[in-house]
This record gives sequence, structure tokens and C-alpha cells, in this order.
Amino acid sequence: MTTAIISVTGVTKNYRTNKVLKGLDWQVNSGEIVALLGQNGAGKSTLLECIMNIRQFNSGELRLWGYSWDDLPQEKREKIAYVAEEANGFEWMGAYDYVDYLGGFFRDYDQVYAHKLLKSWGILSNSKISELSKGQKQIVHIIQAFSCQAELLILDEPVAHLDPAMRRKFISELIDLAYKNNMTVIFSSHIVSDVERIASHVAVLKNGNITLEYEIEQLKSNIAHVKISAEGLLQQSEYYHELSSWQSYAQGAIAQVVKPLSQGLDKFIKDSPQQIEYTPMSLEDWYLEVYNAAD
Repeated sequence: MTTAIISVTGVTKNYRTNKVLKGLDWQVNSGEIVALLGQNGAGKSTLLECIMNIRQFNSGELRLWGYSWDDLPQEKREKIAYVAEEANGFEWMGAYDYVDYLGGFFRDYDQVYAHKLLKSWGILSNSKISELSKGQKQIVHIIQAFSCQAELLILDEPVAHLDPAMRRKFISELIDLAYKNNMTVIFSSHIVSDVERIASHVAVLKNGNITLEYEIEQLKSNIAHVKISAEGLLQQSEYYHELSSWQSYAQGAIAQVVKPLSQGLDKFIKDSPQQIEYTPMSLEDWYLEVYNAAD
């Protein structure tokens, strides 16, 4: 049976006249690693801050493990870890002291694991927060979150300041930690190639709502660029109504498959009245296609 860790129902959030979240519904289940995609300004940070009770929403309902924030037991609060996109402050503290200080608020904080990670990332024991690069500061905050043995981990643009080598190391550590502890993870990102390597599910935030949500492997096996051959200009008939970006040309048409088809991609191609050639679509191409599509 699927257990909902996060349940968001009809949530709205306005900044004066700017409506950012517009009756948003979303559910994240136990053990899922969900990538939250959306353009800058789409409301990803706002949504994550509302889930974390950092920012109050205007209307709607949010539940964690079935509880509202007011009723959420302390032992569950200690099982939530969060890293903001820009985590500042404590510049005067040593990196190890900082991680230990925040870890003290979590009864299951693993100091040995935290210090091991800091060392493996090249953070020296005498390093001050103020002496670290943006990428190193971000890693320190991520390590602190990793070391709490959380059941729910929420990361807002966790790789924004990391170079490619640091991103690869972060991805490896996150995957290992998440699957080892059956952790539920939500992370926002604009680097779609990383999403493909980390996430089990993807959700797209657009126009104030989660407009698309898929299991990654199911999505990847069902999205494609297609070329449909015909003896002349081919118009989009009922058989092809699930395809997007249809373009007719002298010997047929080209189009995109951007969502799982009702009969499955293989059967769709086999039963097509015209010959179809297809090329698998990358997740990045898919995201650009669905985000730029007219509503």
C-alpha cells in the first residue's frame, strides 16, 4: 500500500496581486525521489517553503504523514531535513562546529558520518564558514541535512553552486543515502541531466499548478521524436491525436510523443496506418517541449 508522506490540496499563495500557487494539488509517497522542475519564478521555492512551514499559504491544506504542521509530533519534525537554495549565516563558525550545532536539534544526528563526509569533501577541520566558496558552503549545508537520518529530505536547487565534479559526487552520495534509508526526497533543479540520474519521479510546476507528474523510467521509455511517412502531405488524423508539435511536410509529418500513449509506444507504432520511424527523446528535450507548449 502506498503511503503519502506529503499531501497538498488546493493550496494557493499570493504575493500581493501575483498569484504564484493556484489551487495546487500534489502527493509525494514514501520512498520516492521527486524532481520538481519549473522555470525561474514558477514558484518552486515558494512551494517547498510552504511545505516546510517557512512561508504561510493563503488557502488550502497541507499534511505531512497525515498531520497538519500544528499537530505534527516532535519525533516526526526531527525526521525532516531541508536545505534552502541560499543558506547564509553563521559565517563566524567553524564548518564542523556549525554542522554539529545544527545536528544537536536532531536526536538521530550522526556526527561520525557528518565529519566523514566533511573530510571526504575536502573541508578542513579548522575551516570557517566565511572562508569557504559558495559551492563548499552549499555542501556543508547538504552534509548537515544528510547527517540527520531524515525520513523526508527537501532540497531547493541543491547543485546550483556546485561544479560538475562536485555535482557527480553529490548525486552518488544522495542516491546511496536515499536507497539505503528508504528516504523520501524532493529536490528542485534546473539541470535536467542530473534529474535523470537521481530521480524516480518528475513533477512539473507551471502556471501555479503541478501540470505533469510521471515515473521517470515509464516516461523515458515512452517519449520520442517520430517521423511518419506518407505519399504526400499528411494531416493529423484521429489516430495521431495524442502526438504534439505536429508538422506536415511533402512526404508525411514529424511530431513528438511527450507523454505515455494510451496503447503504449510500441503498439502505437506497430498499428499505425503509416510507417513510423522514431528516435528516443532526452528528458531535457521533453522538458523544453512540454514547458514551452501552449496551454
